[in-house]
This record gives sequence, structure tokens and C-alpha cells, in this order.
Amino acid sequence: MTTFASLAPPTAAAGSGVTYRRYRPDDLPGMAAANQRLRTLCGQLEPTDIEAMQHRYSHLVNSDPLVDCIVVEHDGSIVGYCRTEWHDLTDGDRRYDLTTVVAPDAWGLGIGEALVAWGEGRSREVAATVPTERKAWYMGYVFDGDEELERVLQAGGYEPIRWDAEMLRPTMDALPAVPDLPDGYAIRPVRTEDMPAVVAMTVEAFKEHWGETEETEDELADWTENPRFDIDLLSVVWHGDEPAAVVSVEVQDYHDGAPIACVDGVATHPGHRRLGLARTALADALHRIDARGLPRAYLGVDTDNHNRAFALYEDAGFHKVSGSTSWRKPFPSEEPRP
Repeated sequence: MTTFASLAPPTAAAGSGVTYRRYRPDDLPGMAAANQRLRTLCGQLEPTDIEAMQHRYSHLVNSDPLVDCIVVEHDGSIVGYCRTEWHDLTDGDRRYDLTTVVAPDAWGLGIGEALVAWGEGRSREVAATVPTERKAWYMGYVFDGDEELERVLQAGGYEPIRWDAEMLRPTMDALPAVPDLPDGYAIRPVRTEDMPAVVAMTVEAFKEHWGETEETEDELADWTENPRFDIDLLSVVWHGDEPAAVVSVEVQDYHDGAPIACVDGVATHPGHRRLGLARTALADALHRIDARGLPRAYLGVDTDNHNRAFALYEDAGFHKVSGSTSWRKPFPSEEPRP
């Protein structure tokens, strides 16, 4: 983690009621509430809450919130924040992420512009301490309907580069049958001692995906220490003692108070693709969700996924209800590639 003092927070106009300051650990409930107000407006299925925020902030990579995060208040209440982190990617590039949240009740106050400017400046400070020959980018992530942040990034020279969809299965009615597996493959319960192999296979399966970050030492703990993780809802297709396909599921409390299952990841090892393993594991996971009594499920997908994931999920009864866009611009020390 970066520990040296960072760029000072912005100074708000006198009389605006806006205050920028450094992050404190007791800010997480207010930050989660501001984040959820934005998600609710944008129709996002994935909820956020204090437990999710605490888990996220205890497993940050290349980001120390004490120096890499600022919080903004309006009339004494937290209405947003910006946190920076950086990642080297499996495609050879590097990205400097700006996680920027402005609750809808604080739009139009110039907060988005101030947060993004601070995030870019902080990223440049960090970049000076971790030099690289990699092509580097600023990266921002915007929910569909977040008109404030989209306007700020567009005006700041960012361009949309990738689109994600959130897909909902509103009921557990008419579940797909679990297809038979090819000879040599089987689904069996996952034991705690299996988790290192399951996580390692998932990391390997996603290496070729757009925007995937290089593996960290925290991957296993990030899975198993997540309060939403449930090993009994993992659906794993085994080839002997090796996992060949994995579908992971989290149990979440939706912001309307009803539980919802999140199909958090669908992965097939490159050496076992085009055998229908993911389709079988997904169907098995849906039956596990139904047996648990969870009334609905959702997942997120890169709409440009080259493994036709979007079509697979539609076949399983999911349909798109919301989305988000990744925006980026070249880091200032680099020239953009053609």
C-alpha cells in the first residue's frame, strides 16, 4: 500500500455547504448509503451495504484509503467520494482506476468535476512512485443513468470503451434441466480444502478477458472472507481432482428488503471449453438457489464477451435490466495507440 501523504482534498466555494476531506474508517456507512442512493436511481441490481463496503476496503489492492480516498459532505452529510487504485492488466497495459460516487441529491454542485480532478492528480502522484513501461490509462466506471459522472468524464476527455449488462432472472420458475456431462466430468460438493484449486482455476479462466488484472496473493481470502460467500452454493464441474468449470453464487440483501442471489462468476478452464460445462454448472447453480428458497437471481456480463456468455444467460432465463459503461483516457505521459 502507498503510505506517503497525498494530494490535498479540493477546496469548495464558500457558502456552498460542500466540504471535501480525507477518508476515515467510520465513513463507510455514509459512503455505502450514498452509493446505494445512486444505485437505486440507476436501477442497479447489485446492492451495496456496510458489510460489503467493509469487505471491499479490507481487501483493496494498490490502494490505501487513508491517502487514496477523499469524502465529500453537503450540509454535514456524506454525498460522495473518490478512491484511486492502480492495476497491471493481463493484456500488458496498466490502468489507474477512479471510483467516483456522487449521490443524486448532490448533482449539479460541481462535486463530480472536483472529485475526478483530485483522482487524476492523486493517480499521477502514485504513478511517479511505481514507474512502468506499460501503456497506461485513467479508467472510470459509470452506471447507466448516472448523468452526472458521464457528463464529467465526457467533458474530461474520456471515451466509452466497454459495456456491461446486469441481467435478472425474476423468478425460479421453469428452471432449465441440468444437462448430462461428458464422460470423465462430474459435479460434486466443494470442500474447504478445494478452495485454493477453485480460485486458481477461476483466475486462469479469466486471464484472457478484457480488463482482467494480474493475480494477487489476496485472491483466496477475498473469496472466502466475503460475508456473502457460501461454499454450498458453489457449482463446480470436476475433471478428476481438477476443477474444469465454476459457477459461484453470493446471497445478498436487496435494497427493497428481499433476498437475491448473485451469480458472481461463471468460468471454464481454457482446456475444457466447448463441452457445455458452463451451461451445466449454471443450471446446477440455479437449482441450488431454488433449493435455498431464494426467489430470484441476477448476474453481470461483459456484452462483448467472446465466449457468447450473454446468449448463455438468456437461454437460462436471464434478461437485461440495467447496465454500466467503462470510460478511459490515456495517462498523460503516454501517447494513445491507434
